[in-house]
Amino acid sequence: MVKLSKEYIADILLLSVTVFWGSTFIIVKKSIEQMPTFAFLSIRFWISSILLAIIFFPRLKNLNKEILKDGVILGIVLFLAYAFQTVALQYSSATVVGFLTGLNVIFTPIFSAVLLKKMPRIYSQIGAALSFVGVTLMSLNDTLTLSTGEILTIICAIFVAIQIILTDKYSRKHDTFLLTVIEITTMSILATIVSLSKEPYLIPKHWNTYLIFSFLITAVFATVYAFIIQNTAQKYTTPTKTAIIFIMEPVFSAIFSYLLGGEVLTFRAYVGAGIMFLGLLVSEVGSLIGFKR
Repeated sequence: MVKLSKEYIADILLLSVTVFWGSTFIIVKKSIEQMPTFAFLSIRFWISSILLAIIFFPRLKNLNKEILKDGVILGIVLFLAYAFQTVALQYSSATVVGFLTGLNVIFTPIFSAVLLKKMPRIYSQIGAALSFVGVTLMSLNDTLTLSTGEILTIICAIFVAIQIILTDKYSRKHDTFLLTVIEITTMSILATIVSLSKEPYLIPKHWNTYLIFSFLITAVFATVYAFIIQNTAQKYTTPTKTAIIFIMEPVFSAIFSYLLGGEVLTFRAYVGAGIMFLGLLVSEVGSLIGFKR
């Protein structure tokens, strides 16, 4: 019987996160057709913040200035990622936004080497390169140009990479659950400020089954569950591997976008998806056979 290491358990849990994140692209796109963008983000993250505060209430007594500062920084960076990504969904399809978000796989190793002085393992570098090729095949059109939505998503991918790096750094010195509470609460406050200053209303004028379903998936599963797992699991794996695992998010995005929104990929895009999956496989097999950093 094979005994899984903590690193592999962490990797499997991170992969489960990508399933929920992948499902949210088409769900969010349809939701912001019914209500303002930042109003949606505000309600989503306030639901998450309240749930996290209830779950981890006993830990709040351990709050201090350092974890508060680091949690706020994480929240600001992650808010910028979500802001650019959600606005991008107004201009591009959920499938394209999902795939371009995956470009964080190429930014993360670079930032990891520069900011953390942590060089990626060789098989992680190969996996990142393959994943980048896959994302490129899936995203660029025949004229090799990018739309407004695609440019916004690339900026989102940069912030996602920075968030992965900072999470790796902060999760190793703080209570990850408390860190998550602060991070998501910061996002809630920022989304509310932007919504109140830029949008006509914060609370939906008309609630329906779809909006309730959307908040359930995005707030509970894609936020509370997802960030508890990420902030904890990253203690046991590397930033580059995390980024490569997260590259499966756009693959799941394409699946859910087809099932829920009828979006169809080109043959080239399917080839890109296969190459992206190969990148993940290279990274995981490299760990299994025991290559060193």
